[in-house]
Amino acid sequence: MITLGRRSFAGPFLLPLWSAPRASGVYAVMVPGWRLLTFRALHFGQAEAFSIDSLKNHSRYTEWISIAGTEWNLYIATHEMSFSTEAQRQVAERELTRDYKPEFNSPTPTPELPGLRTLLLARALRSKVEE
Repeated sequence: MITLGRRSFAGPFLLPLWSAPRASGVYAVMVPGWRLLTFRALHFGQAEAFSIDSLKNHSRYTEWISIAGTEWNLYIATHEMSFSTEAQRQVAERELTRDYKPEFNSPTPTPELPGLRTLLLARALRSKVEE
């Protein structure tokens, strides 16, 4: 049992050994922290039905693995919210994201769109040409 925000989560469990509960709720993807028995949240999400396949198919899964080093360093904790609506789960997810500011809750970067660094560099180059 681990407490995140004001919610009690079951776990954390090693992702490869996790048996998904048959319920809806919010989840936290975590990696071990610097101190013994501490964890750092990488991502908070909500699900109508927990599933290991939905986590492995998540758009940020490969990034989680690159941070963890291996699948055996990736942990999952769940907070069951049986009979909850999607809106209720989204509120819980937003609260946790606001409190913990995990690295991977921001939108997935799209390679088609330039990053901020590229935009600033282009702007600087354009201003030099105009002078």
